[in-house]
Amino acid sequence: NVIFKQIFFPVFAGIKILLHLATADNLGFQRDEFLYLALGRHLDWGFWSNPPFIGFVGWLSQTMFGDSLWATRLLPALLGGGLIMLVGTMVRDLGGGRFAQILSGTAMLFSIAWLRTFSMLQPVPFDVFFWALLSFGLLKWLKTNDVRWWWFIGAAAGIGFLNKYSIAFWAAALLAALLLTPQRRVLATRMPWLAAGLALLIFLPNLVWQWQYNFPVVNHMGELARNQLDNVEPVNFLLDQFLFHGPGGAAVWLAGLVFLLRAPVMRPYRLLGWFYVATLLIFLAFSGKSYYTLGAYPVLFAAGAVWWERFLKKTWSRATLVVAVVLLALPLFPTGVPIWPAERLVLYFEKLTGAGIVAVRWEDGELHPLPQDYADMLGWPELAALAQKADERAGGNPYLIYGENYGQAGAVEHYFRKNGRRVEVASFADSYRLWAPDTISANVETLIYINDELGKDVQALFADIQLVGRIENPLARERGTAVWLCRSPRSSVAEFWVERVKMV
Repeated sequence: NVIFKQIFFPVFAGIKILLHLATADNLGFQRDEFLYLALGRHLDWGFWSNPPFIGFVGWLSQTMFGDSLWATRLLPALLGGGLIMLVGTMVRDLGGGRFAQILSGTAMLFSIAWLRTFSMLQPVPFDVFFWALLSFGLLKWLKTNDVRWWWFIGAAAGIGFLNKYSIAFWAAALLAALLLTPQRRVLATRMPWLAAGLALLIFLPNLVWQWQYNFPVVNHMGELARNQLDNVEPVNFLLDQFLFHGPGGAAVWLAGLVFLLRAPVMRPYRLLGWFYVATLLIFLAFSGKSYYTLGAYPVLFAAGAVWWERFLKKTWSRATLVVAVVLLALPLFPTGVPIWPAERLVLYFEKLTGAGIVAVRWEDGELHPLPQDYADMLGWPELAALAQKADERAGGNPYLIYGENYGQAGAVEHYFRKNGRRVEVASFADSYRLWAPDTISANVETLIYINDELGKDVQALFADIQLVGRIENPLARERGTAVWLCRSPRSSVAEFWVERVKMV
């Protein structure tokens, strides 16, 4: 039994890691991954839309493993395995035995949300892991009544803040849960406030950076609310909570929620159940995206597995539940990881939508042939090849490459090498605006311009504009994005650029 408990979750974690690595290069880099790799090449204590942690991860990944697709997705895959290990620890702390570990490991491994989350380099998997660490710290505190665990909670919250500002919602949900439970008395002691001070101290360098740059996070949150969060429907938000982990996963976490809130044996841990409820209500109130709640689920998986172990006594009934979790998840597996080429995935999602399961709704609220993440993985090598063709037509003359969004800029930087060196692409999108040069050489009279359409200001500046080509892949979100070679300026390109910088 002891040996089994020691090796069981490492086996599940290893399977998850291998699964992610085996499917890592089935489509291509996702748009946001180019940005996070670029952050790693411009380390700082903050960025336009992100705290600094993901930039550090991007730097670490490129320094240690390189910038291939497989190497870029190695750290998220390892983190996914780590989450399974952490949930296994929470299962044991809640009194779970062998079956609870089997069930929670299976449910975690076949969860659609965990598959999608840990398949790409992005802040989300680290955010989920930090929330899980915080749940683990709370669980340890509730179990042992040892207030020293608040130091762990404060440190995890501080580092979590350096990864994603959504930790603020975690803090708000925790405060609400504390007020709803007898543990509210801890607020009259110094430990939670010392933990908050530790978190603030860890987060302070980014706060100083935000102040130095006029708090760009405020502008970013405003843009996010206008362009994305306005399209969030409460019904879809709630429905996604049940679809995230598949039917089998939902049976586990729902049992965990009820177990935490209702079972007398779980009274010491009731705070964790109210924490989930508070998290859900807060994100509903603020029109948060569906996946913002993901960090609140790991502890529910642990509690649910313990409940099912207590409820099911017969070996055959336990085996039936585990098999059901697997079989119910398998038809949805391609929504978690792209196990097929894009064309076959389109046919799959057509059938899925026809069956009433919508997994292809983008942040614009509309339905498309592929999920947005998958569509964002297509067309990038094609775009870089067009930029290289424009370079060849430029005939060796000095030029500036400009990409309208960070996906375009990052993809060209990633794929296009000239004389063995990475080309630099200017952009005013997201954190690229922080690195855009204030001035360019007066010798630059050529512009390689990347966008879906030609701006009027560019048309007015250049007398000779040639369309080099467009992304033709019909499934790519960037389909139609074009590369233009712009020459023979009617006025100074350097002066034009200075004026554009002033507008940002």
